[in-house]
Parts: sequence; structure tokens; C-alpha cells
Amino acid sequence: MLAGLNALELGRLRMSLGYGTHKKGRPLSPIEVGELLQKARSEGMSLQDCAKAIQLDGVGHIGRFLTILNLPEDLRHLVGWGADKSFLGFTAAFELTKLNDDKEQRIVAEAIMSDGLTSKEVRQIAQLRNRSEKTIRECLNEVLGMRKQVTKRFVFVGSMSTESESILAQKTQSARDSILTSAIVNLGIRSATGRLGPKLFTLVGNEDFNASMLEIGKENIEARIRALVAKALENGSSES
Repeated sequence: MLAGLNALELGRLRMSLGYGTHKKGRPLSPIEVGELLQKARSEGMSLQDCAKAIQLDGVGHIGRFLTILNLPEDLRHLVGWGADKSFLGFTAAFELTKLNDDKEQRIVAEAIMSDGLTSKEVRQIAQLRNRSEKTIRECLNEVLGMRKQVTKRFVFVGSMSTESESILAQKTQSARDSILTSAIVNLGIRSATGRLGPKLFTLVGNEDFNASMLEIGKENIEARIRALVAKALENGSSES
């Protein structure tokens, strides 16, 4: 066991980090993994203790999970597994933490989703920013300029109602995302993927996604997503 964690939490950690978990799906997001590790650490557990309890060979990745907790709160729900450009992959999120300013992290985070920045490109941007007097926009444009081709994606960010925030905060990232996916389908938004946090939601997609938003009316989307999420919460939709 790990001090500070119950059997369910430890089980979820092992299922999220153990060998072959990428093939089965992980119950926790990288941020949720970091939060549980931080909880154990606050009870005096060392990195070695954590690795042993989770049945990992070393402590290399554990520090990264703790580091991404330094990202601004409004970016945390966007961190996911893999390299899907519709959210912040774990490695890209870790590279983001090398930027020292929250505002600059947000600018690059949006570029990850809209321009499909790779973790390598995020690392290049952070290195360029930290070693030069260039602005974050200049660094971003310079790295993008090295590409042979740029594929543009569209990003829409909206907020949740105060009433929904406390309920959403108690749910896992996968449960929140399931609720948002249902809202996207019910609203008729095409070619979109999304992430739902306790306070914000983010939609990402291609030209068809942008066209469907224009058909619905971008000015209406935030309120309608809010209403659909609130209704799902009222009906007790999805697991915790």
C-alpha cells in the first residue's frame, strides 16, 4: 500500500501506469496520476516507495507526473495520454512546464491543439524562449516556420456554470469527457473531440468542425454545452 491512498486509488494507479496499460485503456489521466502521487508524497512516501507500490522498475517518470501539476489549473484537464493533437499529450505537457510563465504556457498549449505541435517542437520553443530575448510568439512562429507544411485546426474554449463545477470536480477525467462527448453529439457538432474540466471545456477539430460551429452559431455553443452537461449531471450520467 501507499500511505494516503486507499485500495481503489492504488489499483487505479497501477492500471494507469503498469506494463501494457496503453493497450487496455487507463482509468486515470496523467494529471490524476500526479495528484495521487502527490497525495502519497505528502504522507512521507519517497519516489522509490511510489515506484515499488505501483510495481515500476524505476522512478524516472514519477517525477514528470508531479511536475505537470505545476501547469495552470485551466490547462490540466487537457493533458491526456498518447500524441493525439486534440489535447496535450503527457510528454508535450511536461515540456510545457519548462516555460516559466503561465500565459506563455497557455499560448503554446493552444498551438499544440490548433497547429499540432509535437513534444519535440514544444521543447524547441521552450529552449528558444529561455535562451533568447525573443517573445513567445516569435519563438512559436520560428519553430512552425521550420515545417514543410502546417495543418490548421480550430479550438473553442468555454466555461462551465458555477453549479456544475463542484460536481464535475468529483468526477474522473474520463467520466467528464464522456459527458462532453454526449453533449457534442446531441448538439450536432461535427468532427470534434473535446476535454471537460471542472471549470472549462475545450473543443478541437478541423474545417468541418468549424463549419458546424458556424451553422449552430458560435455565440450559442457555450450556453448549450453548459445546459447539456448540467442535464447529464442532474440525471447522474456516467461514473464518478
